[in-house]
Amino acid sequence: MKTIKILKMESESLLIVVSSLVGALGIKEIWQIIKQKIDINAKKEERVDNVFAEQIDTLTKKIGELEHKIDELITENTHLKVKIVKMEARLIATAKKRNDTKRYKDERD
Repeated sequence: MKTIKILKMESESLLIVVSSLVGALGIKEIWQIIKQKIDINAKKEERVDNVFAEQIDTLTKKIGELEHKIDELITENTHLKVKIVKMEARLIATAKKRNDTKRYKDERD
């Protein structure tokens, strides 16, 4: 019996100690502080996520612009190749005419 009374006494004193600690520390206040920390960390994560999302959007736009620019340069390069081929054909035709004219002059002389 004595052990049961001692246990009851100890549990009662333990309950008193816990309740006085809770009262002294103010669980609500501690919870509010913890909640604020959690909210602040969540907001920081959101800001970081938003910054990353904005950076991804910007880089995606830049990649799209670069792809468009590459397509334009490829088209321009193709047009320039065509022009070069035409110029080479004209140069060959002109050189051939000059050569024929020189031969004709040499034959007349």
